[in-house]
Amino acid sequence: MPNAGRSSSVVELDEALAVVQDGATVGIGGAITAGHPMALVRALARRGVRDLTVVAPVAGMEVDLLIAAGCVKRVVGCYVGTEVVSAVGPIFRRAVEEGRVEVVDLDEAHCVVGLRAAGHRLPFMPWRGGVGTSFPQLNPTLVEFDDPIRGEPLLAIPAIELDVALIYAEVSDAYGNAQAVGTAHMDVLLGSAAKDVVIQVDRVVTTEEIRRNPDRTMFWAGASVVHAPFGTHPSSNGWMTADEQHLRDFAAAAKAGEEAIAEYLRINVHEPADHAAYLEAVGIRRITSLLV
Repeated sequence: MPNAGRSSSVVELDEALAVVQDGATVGIGGAITAGHPMALVRALARRGVRDLTVVAPVAGMEVDLLIAAGCVKRVVGCYVGTEVVSAVGPIFRRAVEEGRVEVVDLDEAHCVVGLRAAGHRLPFMPWRGGVGTSFPQLNPTLVEFDDPIRGEPLLAIPAIELDVALIYAEVSDAYGNAQAVGTAHMDVLLGSAAKDVVIQVDRVVTTEEIRRNPDRTMFWAGASVVHAPFGTHPSSNGWMTADEQHLRDFAAAAKAGEEAIAEYLRINVHEPADHAAYLEAVGIRRITSLLV
């Protein structure tokens, strides 16, 4: 039962995404083909926001999809691709080569440290990784300096501050106490670095159920919760494998060019009016075949 003294954080998908405005810096959780809040990503693409800076440390098709939809100005992270399906995201590669999208190139550890700095409300954090490499030349925001205590060379990793973090978790209660199955990768750091957090979940459960495993709980004050079952599709989650064929179909369309990817967006982003319509288009047999 809901707590009479607290207000529910559960909102409709489009209402939750109203915090994402043109020019925003948006962090997207998940890693490569796992745990991406794809229902939120598709709705963002459908809205047609523009000039986003997308912070996706280890990104998959969500970045390619948002670039294809014309939403992205800059990508911050260390990887965009779908592993064996497509080593580098085809749309990301083409957009960067043509100068349509900027890249802030970071090591994975730099992403961790930059998000941690933002979470601690610090302008930067020191890090040894990358000293002596070409990272500061490739990315001038990484500044080498001498440690004032020992005099050792270090890199100053600037804070990666987010306007909004879009994060997936398998479950949450109505008040934003979320729990992921597995590690949740950098999602905790993304949430701590953001002014606003939107959590996409498969199930909204009681607070009593959350309290059974308190060590797994993620919480950010003021976070919104969006109920979107199977919403990571085609990426995986703790209860569902990735839809490899869908990923291959997307990669093939991306490599084929503008007409093919426009057709993919029509079928999977623009024609479905909402997440439920997207699931109907995918088909219940296909979805249930992915469950583990």
